[in-house]
Amino acid sequence: MKARVLAAVLAFLVACAGGVARADDVADEADLHFNLGAEAYQKGDYKAALEHFLASNRLVANRNVEFNIARTYERMTRYPDAFRWYVRALAGENDAATRDRIEAALRGMAPNVAVLKVETDPPGAKVFLDRKDLGERGSSPQRLGLSPGRYTVIAELPGYEDARGGPVDVHLGAEERISLKLVRILGTVHVEGAAGAQIRVDSEDAVAACTAPCDVAVPPGRHTLFASRPGAQTATSLVDVAPRAMVTIRPQIVPLTGTLVVDADERDAVIEVDGKAEGFSPALLTVPVGSHRLRVSLKGFRTVEEDVAVAPNDTSRIRVELASVTQVEAASRKIEDVADAPGSVSVVPYQELHAMRYPTVAEAVRAVRGVYVSDDRGYVTLGFRGFSRPGDYGNRTLVLLNGQPMNDDWLWSSYVGYDFRTDLEDVERIEVVRGPGSVLYGTGAFSGVVNVVTRGPDEPSGAEVGVSAGGEGVARAHARVQERFADDHGGVWTSLAVGHGAGADYYFPEYANQGPPQVAGNARGVDGFDVITWGGQARWDFIKLQWSLNSHRKTLPTGQFDTLLGDADTRQTDTRAMLEAKAEPKLGDQLESTTRAYANYYGYRGHFAHDPTQGGLEYLTYDGQWVGGEQRFVYKPVDMLRFTVGGEAQRHFDVHTYDVSDTQGVYDDDTHSFSLLAGYLVGDFVPTRALKVELGGRLDQYLYEAFSTPTNNYPAFGVGAFSPRLAVIVKPAPDDDLKLLAGRAFRTPSIYELYYAGGGQVINPGLEPEHMVSVEAEYSHRFTQTISGLLAVYDNVITDLIAQRSDPQTGAPADFQYQNTSAPVETLGAEAEIRREWKDGWMVAAQYSFQHSRYVASTAMGDILSEKQATGFRNVPNAPEHTAGMNAAAPILARALVASTRITFNSSRWDRNDQAFDPVTGAANPAQGHTDPVVLWDVVLSGTEQRWGLSYALGMYNAFNWRWSVPVSPEFLQTTIPQDGRTFLATASKVF
Repeated sequence: MKARVLAAVLAFLVACAGGVARADDVADEADLHFNLGAEAYQKGDYKAALEHFLASNRLVANRNVEFNIARTYERMTRYPDAFRWYVRALAGENDAATRDRIEAALRGMAPNVAVLKVETDPPGAKVFLDRKDLGERGSSPQRLGLSPGRYTVIAELPGYEDARGGPVDVHLGAEERISLKLVRILGTVHVEGAAGAQIRVDSEDAVAACTAPCDVAVPPGRHTLFASRPGAQTATSLVDVAPRAMVTIRPQIVPLTGTLVVDADERDAVIEVDGKAEGFSPALLTVPVGSHRLRVSLKGFRTVEEDVAVAPNDTSRIRVELASVTQVEAASRKIEDVADAPGSVSVVPYQELHAMRYPTVAEAVRAVRGVYVSDDRGYVTLGFRGFSRPGDYGNRTLVLLNGQPMNDDWLWSSYVGYDFRTDLEDVERIEVVRGPGSVLYGTGAFSGVVNVVTRGPDEPSGAEVGVSAGGEGVARAHARVQERFADDHGGVWTSLAVGHGAGADYYFPEYANQGPPQVAGNARGVDGFDVITWGGQARWDFIKLQWSLNSHRKTLPTGQFDTLLGDADTRQTDTRAMLEAKAEPKLGDQLESTTRAYANYYGYRGHFAHDPTQGGLEYLTYDGQWVGGEQRFVYKPVDMLRFTVGGEAQRHFDVHTYDVSDTQGVYDDDTHSFSLLAGYLVGDFVPTRALKVELGGRLDQYLYEAFSTPTNNYPAFGVGAFSPRLAVIVKPAPDDDLKLLAGRAFRTPSIYELYYAGGGQVINPGLEPEHMVSVEAEYSHRFTQTISGLLAVYDNVITDLIAQRSDPQTGAPADFQYQNTSAPVETLGAEAEIRREWKDGWMVAAQYSFQHSRYVASTAMGDILSEKQATGFRNVPNAPEHTAGMNAAAPILARALVASTRITFNSSRWDRNDQAFDPVTGAANPAQGHTDPVVLWDVVLSGTEQRWGLSYALGMYNAFNWRWSVPVSPEFLQTTIPQDGRTFLATASKVF
């Protein structure tokens, strides 16, 4: 046995001899300890041998010495230590025979040790058991031979948190495994600003760590961070990061830029790049490289949008041509060119509204062909093509606000003065459609339609304030705010305007011998008004919302309704409110949908001062509220064919009239409700570019509920009307348009005409709708891009005209009733117009209208063609036979100062005495008189400084100070009322 051991030791010594380094004194010392250990091992003194082997390995590490250490421990039966050293000797051993020998030793020892295999992520961590002060047990991964027991494993690796695992129980002859996850010790780099930049660490080619603004976790030490964004230079930041600390950097992203030159054929157009206003045309802009959305806009012109690409250090040039807005929506409820609209259309563009600073809608359309204005100092009304009956309160004209009807539901009155809006600062354009429009809008669209189109919710964000003075002591103030949503989803605007007017003083000779001596026909200081307007619009994608509230309080200076002349207690207040929601999703290339829902309110408060013997103070109130909805579909099965089909429903509930006086009690106290159901279908056929045919019709049915009076019970009843329209538009040449138009309109009796029973008026529930049939031919030619001419002829015939007549039951002069007139009214007319559209601040337009209105004997073709006069009737009142107008504008200092002028002419008008004898009493009526012709000249100097956001104007209306008057209704003692003389205006506004 001893011989075998000795032979093994000698073989071991021989094997180890070649592996001991002998380079220097340390090697010599290691070799000495090795030899001493071998001698001690040969003598069986394993403790001494172990001491010398460990010393030799400390001096010069050697796997063979490690093997001897393991063997020595094994001889000492310290198996866990022997196992550990065998594992160390095996690590990195490449000699196969040696590896086999070591592995055999390990297998032989396995029953005598408990094995714990320690793994860490990442590997290479120092391994400790229970406590670090006991020393490390090697680096992971590590197999540890241990005595049976319970151990806690600790792993330590520079740059990582210590990891601790266990306790774990190990048993003899068995192997346990434990894995520890090491957590990196990091610092944080907080990146501020540089929105959207990709952040990379230590290399521009590294994977992006995050998108700024963000936090980046990095190992402690010095790092380089790169911030890059398309179209910009990469920003580099050098940072020193401490463990568990945060350092903040703010990379400066400098965009790569190019130059964009934008020019337009109109100066001072707003230039927007990617939704942000950058300047006014012409402009030289420095913009980031890449693709951008360019938007060039100028009020009164079509907005131009296009994509532009800008290269680094390069110049891109864009030339934009702005075309004047010649589009209209009111003619067919869709936006289309005036030349394609199935109606006789005129547009008052923004440039004219802005240059002339028209105070009201009525003033803005005064020079439109076929239109004329009347003002009885209570309400301003419009006449169309030779018809505007005194006292009709404009109820044969439909006024729209962005397509929503704004007439009331008491008399169907339209409002075109301060009773509609305080000012026109929010208005983009005014569309005027002559002729019947009931096929689209139903009742009220009789003589014409006026659509007031406001500035939209998609304008750039900002604010605006303004003040103005003019007219007869009128002062106004206006404020507006606008916010455009991001990503072109829409926007919202709202405005508030207030106004006060002192009014004029009047002398009425008809009252010279009436009333107290101090009055003697004078009405002083009793023509004032106060007005407030709040409105706005909002859009989000295809959802639109608009609202409007206008309240107008007017003192009445004329003594109408048998009131005391010059008494300030005679006044009236009209309040009109509207809210409309509209959804216009596009359901596909062939189908479009429009859904409208709306709520309306109209309130009237009349306060009339009568002589005490005639009732004293009279209070007349009216409240009407109605809701409605409309659904419309547009279906285009093929390019040449389009169908529009829709329906509308309204509910007018608790329509209440109350009239009471101090001394005579209640005149009227009625509450009525009624509904409307309507359906329409319109077809458009466009087989070629040169031909368009439109045919459509609308059926309206009004349903009135039953009601009772002290003397009668009236059952529920309905009033219906069918309104067709035919339009043939021929384009024989690219610059020529011929329109052949025919249509029928109606106006259903109003609640006031049917049921009001105050002031001598007698109700008439048997009233029928009045109708108008119209035919027209209109030819236009465009001489150049901006100059066009037009000729038109038309014939309108009104039947069942509703007018005030004596009560057939009593025949008393003080009693009257609204009745359907037996004699039709025919208007035969012709119009001519030539116009140079606005361009570079220049504009000129001139128009003339001949409109011959007459009561005819019947609707028989012979009577119509010959204009046979109806028996007993005189001339149609308030119908000038000739009207003309001229507008012009010229720049003096570009847009900084523009001179604008307007001249309008109206021939004389006949007064209300249109019947020789009263048909009920047979009494002779007064002779029919007429007014004098009138020429009104207006001149305005206006300007805009876009860069400062300033706008200003100074002007004069009726510069000739022409004294003129208009006919009025039987509610007045006078037959005519004088109109304003010379007035001045001044306005100023500021955009922020």
